Amino acid sequence: MDHKYFQHSDLAKVYCEKCNGCGDCCHGMTDTIHLDPWDIYQLSSGLGKSFEELRAAGILALHEEEGMILPHLRMQDGENGACPLLSSDGRCSIHPFRPGLCRLFPLGRDYDADTRTFRYFIVDNGCDMPGKIKVRISKWLGIAELSEYEKYVSEWHYFCKDVKSFLASSDDTAFAQQLNLFILKVFFVTPYVIPEDGSSDFYSLFRMRLTQARTVL
Repeated sequence: MDHKYFQHSDLAKVYCEKCNGCGDCCHGMTDTIHLDPWDIYQLSSGLGKSFEELRAAGILALHEEEGMILPHLRMQDGENGACPLLSSDGRCSIHPFRPGLCRLFPLGRDYDADTRTFRYFIVDNGCDMPGKIKVRISKWLGIAELSEYEKYVSEWHYFCKDVKSFLASSDDTAFAQQLNLFILKVFFVTPYVIPEDGSSDFYSLFRMRLTQARTVL
């Protein structure tokens, strides 16, 4: 099916007042809520827990994706297991610092390999709740410095593609394991400490690590 594509300044029919308290998209997601370094930075800052503490608490788990080991939100056990960060009344307890995929839904991203950018589209059958109205995508996402965030998302996406391609072309399982441990340590385990003087932010720290990581590919 052909999609209509959007930029973050466009209006898209994704908002619904009935969404409040529904929670369908917070159940049964298995290992599909993949987390990137920005997500981990947000969760660690918001919950006051390190990456390893988030794993130990059962909030995060690791999965293999085309040879690359990456984190995801760990749903509770069962076919329709809930997100571990839902409150007792079924609402998101981390809404101000929720992951990027949670903010995005029911939108998806369509990447352009030539420009290494992306555009948004509404996922087919993503959310069945009726009565949706248009909202500006930038407001829907609720992310400060959105253009910088979008640039980061593309950088991470294509870095992961390059890593997966590299792993697919290599039969050195020992090196693949070392590379995955290195990537986890550089991008996820090592905290992003923002200086009080504002001399750097998450994005600048991420790009320093990205430059470091690309030297081994």
